[in-house]
Amino acid sequence: MLFHNTYGVDMGTDMIKISDRDERKFLMERNMIAIRDQIHVIAVGERAFEMYEKTPPAVEASCPMMGGVIANTQNMELVLWRFLKKCAAFRMRRPEIYFAVPTNISEVEKRAYFSTLKGKIKAKKVFLVEKGIADAIGMEIPIEEARGNMMINIGAQTTEISVIYEGKVILSKMLKVGGKNMDEAVCTMARRNFNLNIGMKTAEQLKNNLAYVLEGPEREMRIWGVNTLSGLPREAAIPASAVSSAIIETLEIITENVKSVVERTPPQILQDIKRNGIQLAGGVALIPNIADFIRLQVETRVYPVQNPVFSTIRGLLRIMNEPKKYRKYTYSLKDLAGKMI
Repeated sequence: MLFHNTYGVDMGTDMIKISDRDERKFLMERNMIAIRDQIHVIAVGERAFEMYEKTPPAVEASCPMMGGVIANTQNMELVLWRFLKKCAAFRMRRPEIYFAVPTNISEVEKRAYFSTLKGKIKAKKVFLVEKGIADAIGMEIPIEEARGNMMINIGAQTTEISVIYEGKVILSKMLKVGGKNMDEAVCTMARRNFNLNIGMKTAEQLKNNLAYVLEGPEREMRIWGVNTLSGLPREAAIPASAVSSAIIETLEIITENVKSVVERTPPQILQDIKRNGIQLAGGVALIPNIADFIRLQVETRVYPVQNPVFSTIRGLLRIMNEPKKYRKYTYSLKDLAGKMI
């Protein structure tokens, strides 16, 4: 028996989230693929991530996304096809797909999302939704009202800052800065302060387990790395304070850009934002006290949303379940072609 399924897809540089319209099937895995000799797919998702930084020369484990957009259409199609097959309760045929995409990307980058569904998947319909809009809907913000709202979504490689008024993104800024930059800073800190070379996976574990902003518990985590002097494996205890200091520079870059968007916001809309506060989403929002750090810099209340990792996919679910209400916030390939004429 064949079913036309409808799926919402939030493709991040780190994680990919897929849900069907009824929420009976939900998948969240690493957006990664491992390929041998540039031809044979060995693994996708968590299994591919386990191979990351451990592969022999003939095998490459990588993410098909870069800077919030699709960098390798062919690999992204393979990852998406495997994951959609996992989600399909029956044989999947011509699904409808809703993608959340960054606001400030080119028409070519938008077309890449449609291209991933022309081969193995052959989607019946494909709709794109701006991530700022999907976040706002997922936060249950009444975006149709004549009231200004501001969202910050800090992901793995990008930070998207959006100002929404009457259902439109009137101001937005996408930074190529996010959690991965913090991981790189932690790697640098370990090398400079502890003479220890560590990988990005270890740095991510340190950030997720120890990092805080402003104040937090003084804990430590024992990790293994390579001694920069002897070249031999060595264990070291890394304190939370060192990890937390390492991520501050990235946070300062983000807050400076938030301030610049606030300064460009029209006064009547800014008044609404000052009254309602700024909503904070994305995986980095889980770092303790990050909302307070941004609040002190921009002098506006900042609220981390509930389950910030899932705000975008929640928005896609609402859009899929109320298509007539939210159709004007989506666009198809036909709509996109019309804009280019």
